[in-house]
Amino acid sequence: MLLPSVSIGIEPPELSIMDLDTGIRRSSKSPATDVASANLGDKEFADLEFNAVLIAEDGLEFNAVLIAEDGADQTVEDGSVAASSNDRTTSKSVGFSSELSEVEDQIQHRHWDFFLSHKQSNAQDTVQNLMMILTARLPGVSFWLDVEQDPTEKGMRHGVQNSKDVLIYLTTGLIESKYCQMEMRWALEFEKNIILVIETDERHGKPSIEKLIELCPPDLKQIFSDNVIIPWYRDPEFRGISVEKIIRARSVKKAGPAVVAESTTKLKFMTRSKSGDSQGGDVFDWTFVYFTVLCGVALPGAGRKTKAWSWAVRIILLTCGCMWMSRVFTTDGPAFWDRSTIMQIFIAHPIIFLFLHVTLTILKSPLIADLLENRIDAPVEAKLLLLKTRIGTCLAALLTVSLSFWGWSAYLPAFFDMYYMESVSQHRSPTLLLFGLAHGFTWILILPLFFGSLLASLLMMFVLQELSFMALLTSFNELSPEFTRSGITATVAANAGLNINELDLYHFQVSFLEKWKIYKTLQWRASIPFLVFWFLEFGLMSWSLWSLSQGFEADPSDLRVDRLRENWFLRVRLSWFLGSSLWFGAGAWIVALTPFGVSYYAWRMEMQAKQILFTHPGLRHSFLAFLAGFDLNFRVLFLHATVRLLPLYACILIVNTLGFDADAVRIWRAV
Repeated sequence: MLLPSVSIGIEPPELSIMDLDTGIRRSSKSPATDVASANLGDKEFADLEFNAVLIAEDGLEFNAVLIAEDGADQTVEDGSVAASSNDRTTSKSVGFSSELSEVEDQIQHRHWDFFLSHKQSNAQDTVQNLMMILTARLPGVSFWLDVEQDPTEKGMRHGVQNSKDVLIYLTTGLIESKYCQMEMRWALEFEKNIILVIETDERHGKPSIEKLIELCPPDLKQIFSDNVIIPWYRDPEFRGISVEKIIRARSVKKAGPAVVAESTTKLKFMTRSKSGDSQGGDVFDWTFVYFTVLCGVALPGAGRKTKAWSWAVRIILLTCGCMWMSRVFTTDGPAFWDRSTIMQIFIAHPIIFLFLHVTLTILKSPLIADLLENRIDAPVEAKLLLLKTRIGTCLAALLTVSLSFWGWSAYLPAFFDMYYMESVSQHRSPTLLLFGLAHGFTWILILPLFFGSLLASLLMMFVLQELSFMALLTSFNELSPEFTRSGITATVAANAGLNINELDLYHFQVSFLEKWKIYKTLQWRASIPFLVFWFLEFGLMSWSLWSLSQGFEADPSDLRVDRLRENWFLRVRLSWFLGSSLWFGAGAWIVALTPFGVSYYAWRMEMQAKQILFTHPGLRHSFLAFLAGFDLNFRVLFLHATVRLLPLYACILIVNTLGFDADAVRIWRAV
C-alpha cells in the first residue's frame, strides 16, 4: 500500500546508485551515514528535493522500505532505499533482494493498457488523476506508471513494449527530458499506438506546441505530425470530451509486441499470399478469386500469369465478337437461324468488355486503395461482405455452368454438323469446313468466359456498392465506439441510449460528408456500362412494341419455321435465348436491376438511423435532419434508380421481354 511521501529537506551526501539486479553497495564518500541505495528513484528528480516513499511489503507492490533507527539521521535519495548499518537492517536488505527477484519474474510477463509518459515535475498529480478518471470510465484498465513499476531503463523499455498504448502527457520541459525521449523512441520502435494529450492550464505547465516541435529531435517529429493532440481540460464539463477522445484514440492492438488484434478491419483484395500472413480483412472470398481467375479477371494484386490471361480473355472477347459478325454473311448450313439473334450476341461482346474494363479500372484506382486503407472500419460488415461474396460466387458459378451447357447444346451440334464437316467431299466451299471448326471450338472456349466475365463484373459492382456503404457506416464510429465494436445493426438492436455530444455529431458530419462525396464519385464511374445498357434497352422498345402489335398467333410465313422443323438444336437455341438473352431474358433483368440495389442501402441506413437512441434528445433531430439532406440513390444522367421510378424501368423491361416472347410464340405455334 502506497503511503504519503515524506519530504526530507537536507542536502544529501554523494551516494552510489545501482540497479535492482546488482545488489546493494555502500557509499564511498559517506561512511558515517552508512547508506545503501537502490535506483528506484524518480527519474526527473535526480537534482531536486529528495523524498522517501514508504511502501508496504505486499509482493508485487513492493518497491522500497525506509528504516529509521532511534532518531538517527537518515539521508535518502528520491525513491531509493536507505538503511542503517546495524544487523537488523542488513538482514532485511537481504530479504528485500530475494523478494525483488521474485517480483521481477512476475512483472516480466505482465501487460498494460496504457504506458504513461510524462514530466514528473509538473504532471505527476495530473497523470494520477487521469488514471483514476480512465479507470472509472474503463473498469479493469491497467497502467504502467513509473512510481508503481520498475523505473529503470530496462523496466521502462519493458513497459513500453508490453503496453497497448503510449499516452504522452505534453507539458513544458517534457521534450527536453532524456527519459521521455527514450520512451518516445521505444514507442516508435515497437510501433505502438501513441496518444498525445496536452495540458491547457498555465499553472500546470501548459506548453507551446510550436516550441515543443521546435525543440523535438528530428527522429521524433513524426510523433507530432502523425497524431492528433487531445487537449486536457480541468473543467468537468469539457473534461468528459477529453476522456472520450482518449478512449477513441486507443489502439486495436493487443498488449505485447507486434500482435494484431482480431478487430483490425483494414480491408484488402485477396488474390494470392506467398507468406500466408494475412493482416486485415479480405474483400473477396477465395472462391471468388479462383472463379475470376478462370474467367480471365485479374483482381488487384494478381500475378503476372493471371494478368496475361486476363488480357488474353479481353482480346478473345473482342475477336469473337468480330468473328461472330461474319455469321451474318454466312447463311448456308444449319448453324444459321436468323440475323436478329446474331446481332444480340455481337452487341453483347463489347458490353461485357465494357463492364470488365470499368470495374477493374475502378478496383485498381487510388480511390479504392485509399478507401480500403484509411476510410473503412466496419468489422461486422466486413465479415458479412465475405459471406455475401461467397454466396454470390456460388450462384454465379452455377449460372455460368448451366448457361454454358445450355448454349453448347444449342450451338455445337450445328457447327459440327456434317454439312460443314463434309463440305469438301460434297463439293461445297472448303471455307465452310473452316467456318464450322473455327466457330465450334471458339464457342467451347468463349461461352464460359462470356457468362463468367459478365457475372464476375456484376459481382464486383455489388462489392463496390458494399464498400461505399461500409465507408458511410464508418462515419457512425465518430458518434460512439459501440458502432465500431458491435456494428450499427447490433448497436441499434440493443436499444441502449448513446452518450453523444455536439462535438461527436460535428465529427460525424464532417466524416459523412467526405465519404458521401466518395460514394457519389464511385457511382459516376460505375455508371458508364449501365447507361449504355439502358440506352440500348430504350432503343429496343420500338421493336418490342411492334412485335407485340403482331399478336401471339402462329405465323407460318416466317422463314425460321422451316429451319426449326428440320433441326432440333435450333429449338434448343430459341429456348436458350428466351431464358438467357442479355437483352430480353434473365441476363437483361440481372444487369438492369443491379443499380437499384443501392436503394436498399439507402433505405437500410434511413431505418437504422431512426432507431439510434440519444441520451441528449435535442441532438437526435439535428442528426436525422442532417442525414435527410443526402441522396444515397443511384442517380446519374437519365438513369435514376430509385424505388419510386422502379415501376417505370420495370415496365420497359417487361415490354422488351414480352416483345421477344411474342415473336418466339408466333414461331412455336407455326412449328
